[in-house]
Amino acid sequence: MNSLTLAERVAVTDKLDYLILKFLIQKREKYQVIPKSIIKNSLNLTENEYAVSSLRLLKTGAVTKTRIRGEEALSITFTGLDIVATKSLYTKKILNRLGIVIGEGKESKVHFGYSFSDDTVAVKYHRIGRRTYKRKIDEFYNGNWISMTLENAKREYENLECVKRNMGNVPSPLGFSVNAVVMEYFEGIPLYRTEVQDPENVLDKILATLRISQVYCDGLTHGDLSPYNVLVDESQNVMIIDWPQATRDNEALEADVENILSYFDRKYSISRDFEEVIDYVKGKT
Repeated sequence: MNSLTLAERVAVTDKLDYLILKFLIQKREKYQVIPKSIIKNSLNLTENEYAVSSLRLLKTGAVTKTRIRGEEALSITFTGLDIVATKSLYTKKILNRLGIVIGEGKESKVHFGYSFSDDTVAVKYHRIGRRTYKRKIDEFYNGNWISMTLENAKREYENLECVKRNMGNVPSPLGFSVNAVVMEYFEGIPLYRTEVQDPENVLDKILATLRISQVYCDGLTHGDLSPYNVLVDESQNVMIIDWPQATRDNEALEADVENILSYFDRKYSISRDFEEVIDYVKGKT
């Protein structure tokens, strides 16, 4: 089943499979891998039920199998998290159908999706491993990779929700579950790949969003702002994406401002005073 799309993997996952996957997530703090006997006893599964379900989960790539003290044991994979998230989003009436992959990075995969009103949405599945946005693992509340992934998705949703609520230029967050965030789909081109018609206006919109996140979201800054995560459409509308690593750190704010000012200076010969921009973003002027 390695050739199956995520939507197809979700479709072949039945209620018992889903129950096992949720159990693996719920017990993540206590077990990295969970022995067969604990899964069976905790979920009251027969030998046959466990055998059939675990085999199907292995085939869809939702779990991996190993042995602990001679006993079979299972651990959930990123695909397993994706399956649980997708089923949960459907149950919550946030996501009706899942489409093709439209983007993939080191820490996430993004799909087209469709809401129950048939609007196109973006579904971002977080996938946090040992390397996490150049930050130390202890910035998360624990070092468990599943918990880190779930926390990252929650952070992005909450960050987007605050900035958007205060009229910032970010995608509207529509919901989240497990490791997935569903948001408004914006058909734009990354800033580094386009020649904008009115660079002064585009820069102003970017800085205005940084100001909103600082002033109205308790000093929040993007934390990794660059021409790669600023999208611009044909009408010169701007959208700043990728907010899971957002932080409340002054050095990160200064780096965000420096990165974007340097880009516009280098490409469009637009020069802004760094200290004046910092004061503006912090709401001092």
